[in-house]
Amino acid sequence: MKILEICTVNFKLTGIPIHIRNYYNELKKEHHIDIVARNFDHKILRTMPLENKTKLYDLPRKKNLIKYFLSLKKIVKIGNYDVIHIHGNSATMSLEILACSNSNAKIITHTHNTEYQAKFLSKLLSHYLNHHTNARFASSMEAGKKLYGNNDFQVIKNGINVANVKYNKNVRNRLRNKYGIRESTFVIGHIGLFWKQKNQEFLLKVAKLLIEKDLPFKIVLIGDGENKEIIQQQIESSNLEKYFLILPSTDKINEYYSMFDLFVLPSRWEGLGMVAIEAQYAGLPCLLSEFVPKAAKISDSVTFLPLDANKWSNEIVTKSYTSNDRNNLHIYESYDIESCAKELEKQYYQILGR
Repeated sequence: MKILEICTVNFKLTGIPIHIRNYYNELKKEHHIDIVARNFDHKILRTMPLENKTKLYDLPRKKNLIKYFLSLKKIVKIGNYDVIHIHGNSATMSLEILACSNSNAKIITHTHNTEYQAKFLSKLLSHYLNHHTNARFASSMEAGKKLYGNNDFQVIKNGINVANVKYNKNVRNRLRNKYGIRESTFVIGHIGLFWKQKNQEFLLKVAKLLIEKDLPFKIVLIGDGENKEIIQQQIESSNLEKYFLILPSTDKINEYYSMFDLFVLPSRWEGLGMVAIEAQYAGLPCLLSEFVPKAAKISDSVTFLPLDANKWSNEIVTKSYTSNDRNNLHIYESYDIESCAKELEKQYYQILGR
């Protein structure tokens, strides 16, 4: 099978690209897969060695839409693909559908979020998208209903490399020593792009309340993004530097789950929250905002709360006193990438009528 994966966001260590990376690493073994995206980051490329003659096409989608459209049209014509899988967050994926419309490939749209910036444009394009795609995929029921409405769609799990995120005590000790964090310190971890959706500023409010409760804690924020400097300045102006550790995105993110004692995701909206899935496989208790889809709960270690700093600080203190066996957490829904990739492959063949 010849597959073209189209990523409509920057290809770095964030949600959609990681999803594509995880499936690519499994499906590349038996299928030819090319990828269209913009700004391929070396950090994520290091985690997905290219095989089977894969081609990466770096197309600047936002800079020049006409050039992007014509370039994509040419790639599709030359590639002679069986499946074109378009990943995005809104009905602006109609642009990619139109560029691919003269091919014989089956076209799939895949939505990964419940909110998007181009709301009005997405509403205008919704009818076209829903009537010109051969299949509709979504990261969760919430994301699918948001974009596809009453049209049929299939939820595709954000599969992960389960073995890669398993708890490792030696890694925990090494990282805590590296950053000078005592074993008695309760480490609250967050991984995500620094921007409005992820709502890192909420954790500053929580931190102030935790200080009043005399909890020895450290909040570790890992990621990059447009609001990173703003968050750093807010931490400094609030005299909270000793309670926060801000780190850049890394291709070794799996190791940091072992360093954490609790994973938090105070998002204003989410398509799923793949980092929460990974955190549970790492044996971590998770505190998630009420706006994270309930599908992110795959164990009994997850608590959903409204974005109320008092409730969050109280819950964190409670969890800090709760014993947790990191190697014995019961996962009741599998997100293992090997089985997820086989299911996606099956979906591709069904769409192709094979």
